[in-house]
Amino acid sequence: MTKRKIVLAFSGGLDTSYALVDFREKGWDVVTANVDTGGLHSGEAEVVKARAEELGAVEHHVVDARAELYDRVITYAIKANYLRNGAYPSCVGAERLIQAEKVVQVALEVGADAVAHGSTGAGADHVRYDAVIRALAPHLEIVTPIRDERLTREGETDFLRSRGYEVSEKVKLYSINEGLIGTSIGGEETYGSWDYLPESAWTYTRSIDEAPDKGVELLISFEAGEVVSAVPVDGEALPTDHNYSILSALNTLGGEHGIGRGIHMGSTMVGNLARVGFEAPGMLILLAAHRELEKLTLSNRQQATKATLGNTYGDLLHEAVYFDPIMDDFRAFLDSSQRRVTGTVRVLLHKGNIVLLGSKSPYSLLDAATRSGVVYGHGSSLWTGEQARAFAHMYSVPGAIARAAATPAEEKAADPA
Repeated sequence: MTKRKIVLAFSGGLDTSYALVDFREKGWDVVTANVDTGGLHSGEAEVVKARAEELGAVEHHVVDARAELYDRVITYAIKANYLRNGAYPSCVGAERLIQAEKVVQVALEVGADAVAHGSTGAGADHVRYDAVIRALAPHLEIVTPIRDERLTREGETDFLRSRGYEVSEKVKLYSINEGLIGTSIGGEETYGSWDYLPESAWTYTRSIDEAPDKGVELLISFEAGEVVSAVPVDGEALPTDHNYSILSALNTLGGEHGIGRGIHMGSTMVGNLARVGFEAPGMLILLAAHRELEKLTLSNRQQATKATLGNTYGDLLHEAVYFDPIMDDFRAFLDSSQRRVTGTVRVLLHKGNIVLLGSKSPYSLLDAATRSGVVYGHGSSLWTGEQARAFAHMYSVPGAIARAAATPAEEKAADPA
């Protein structure tokens, strides 16, 4: 009898290592799919492949999805200036939809009967995976032992070690997921709301104490809202060989200067409150620079509308609501809003701080105002002092009326004025 075939989204971490062995012992032929969305560094793909083979995978696939992730997800997150709850750049979460898509593609290519992922039922990742899988391949069975059996990391560790497989202590203590957008870190300290992650938990960013005393100044340039170059004032331009290269290089450079660490707490898609550590220096740098350029090139109404629609778009993206047609409408708006977001921003990275030193653009509203004779703090040739006085008078009328309406009649009678 032919064995049933299952494709497992495999990272080589504790959860997916457990799942691979568990599936094999239950009689499945296990095909592993390692989707690279920025978490694989030099030589790591081979390490993950070796782990899959050690644990008994019959096939192993490596899918490089970095360029697609950047083009379809990251560019629009930057255009939207998206930070979850104003703080979290959706590290890894927004990447799950691309990972799930690629796992489904592998499953269809190899003729699998089912797909699997190692997400728990406590957070949002299992919902993201399931939503994408059901949209693209509703006929495939979804198997999730970590979620269904409510396993603990200690139990998974004991299971693997009892069968002779090694598990590192760091993997045992922390759930670490790295991608282009950033790295998420979960562990004992993030289960509550008080404790901060220890220095040993962070993966590549330096502490502020260990960051260089001298910062680095960058000139970051955008065309129509998309970053095209990042050049250190005293160094060589960051690489641009791939669409994601600048972001990747900024992750490294920003991490060296103590940029990007944080812990985010917020409501999950399933309704509970969750807390997670993150490292996202590159994304935070680009978002800060992009927002600064928008202040120079977009009108107040554009910025206000973008803030609302961009946040809604980002929240839906974070929650893997990717295939609803409304997302195409959001992206059309975001693309249109970026037509004049072209220019260069001066950014200083220093001891954990992103300092915005200045910006310039051929579409600068500030320059246009100056050419028209309006200089903030120095008056204007476009109106007279009498006109300014009249504007201030008319502007104050609604407030004066509202105050008068809120004052009881008896107080008016007693008011000597």
